[in-house]
Amino acid sequence: MNNLLPIFLKVENMRCLVVGGGNIALQKIQQLLACKAEVTVIAPDILPEIISLPVNIHKKKYNYTDIQDSKVIIAATNSSKVNVSIYQDANKKGIPINVVDIPELCSFYMGSVFHDNDLKIAISTNGMCPSFAVYLKNHFLKISKGLWGTSLDKIANKRKKIIHKLKKYSDKKESMEHVVENSFNKINNNNEMIGKVYLVGAGPGDPELITSKGLKAIQNADVILHDALVHPHLVFDVNPLARKVYVGKRKNSHSIDQESIHLLMKKEVVKGHNVVRLKGGDPFIFGRGGEEVISLVEGNIPFQVIPGITAGIGAASEFGIPLTHRDMATSVLFITGHDASISKKQDWGLLSKLKTTLVFYMGTSNVSLIVQELMENGKSADTPIAIIQNATLENQNIIISDLVSIMEDVKDVVIFTPAIIIIGDVVANYKISQNYLHSDSIDISQLLAGVEFNY
Repeated sequence: MNNLLPIFLKVENMRCLVVGGGNIALQKIQQLLACKAEVTVIAPDILPEIISLPVNIHKKKYNYTDIQDSKVIIAATNSSKVNVSIYQDANKKGIPINVVDIPELCSFYMGSVFHDNDLKIAISTNGMCPSFAVYLKNHFLKISKGLWGTSLDKIANKRKKIIHKLKKYSDKKESMEHVVENSFNKINNNNEMIGKVYLVGAGPGDPELITSKGLKAIQNADVILHDALVHPHLVFDVNPLARKVYVGKRKNSHSIDQESIHLLMKKEVVKGHNVVRLKGGDPFIFGRGGEEVISLVEGNIPFQVIPGITAGIGAASEFGIPLTHRDMATSVLFITGHDASISKKQDWGLLSKLKTTLVFYMGTSNVSLIVQELMENGKSADTPIAIIQNATLENQNIIISDLVSIMEDVKDVVIFTPAIIIIGDVVANYKISQNYLHSDSIDISQLLAGVEFNY
């Protein structure tokens, strides 16, 4: 039997202590920050993701004096000895304590929470099955469709008027019950069997580069329509319960035509399903997201676009290439390079004269044509060029050259896709930064070379 007392605790601007610096601690910290708590984190090793948050950081071992003035304590360490010590210290001070995943060392549990504006529903299974609580939370999310919180705001305004107008408690209670019932009847009538489409940018490859909003959409999806270049972790691991449909398009290999994708999204939404259309990079950068939006509008289908890091930006960043630079490039152009008639569609004279960085997508089969057109229209032959393959993934690779030499440099190289072509003076920055990119340590003797100390 669940004998827990449900309490909503005010922690805004209150000191809340988290002991631990790993992924579990990160999750709890985010929950506390969402409640506007003042969070202090103590651990010898702390994730960079935690350090970047607005929290007080103390890189050290836990001491019993650390719990002073804490409103709430959460222990998320991998040491059973430390966890027991924190639990005992908190109990002596009468401070609520939660030792993550150890129910016997908890004076309170943190339930699965459904949150919509001022509406918050916390679910407890008495520690028996947290996954069931998560399922119920997601169920609330699906049936509310984001309308419960809005309805609560409207009901609250009506409640103020009713309270002032009516004197008897029974009259107030009856009127409010009527208002709430009418409000939910309207929600059910307007929202029956209608889901929502989320056009989500998965980023350039590395699954950690997706936005938190995009990740949340995947977690809550009923159906995921995914492209070819989306990392498998985002498709299969984040939400294993969602139905997966591959709708990818690669050169000369389309699993499904675009019109069929439009029809599939509409078909799933009218069943009441939340659909994530998961695209590599950003939905609106060579992702045909614009076409899908028009189709959804024509079908009166609700949707939301969640942007992602486009491949051109991700590829450049991985190799220390700034796409704009005060002294080298005042702008950047994203250009499609896959069309066989590319030479007729581009104003090569203009592209050659602009002081801009040129980023070609899907252009590896047309590298020779792109280079030839640029040089014939006045682009300097010594302009740097980079071809970046599998950007942000472990097997990423970069080829550096200049316009006049690139075809000779790659004649014996298999340029596999996906690949991004970057042309412009900014490419030279790679040689400046390459020895420091992704480096975990620095030789201190090199760092101090040439530095004079005056005592």
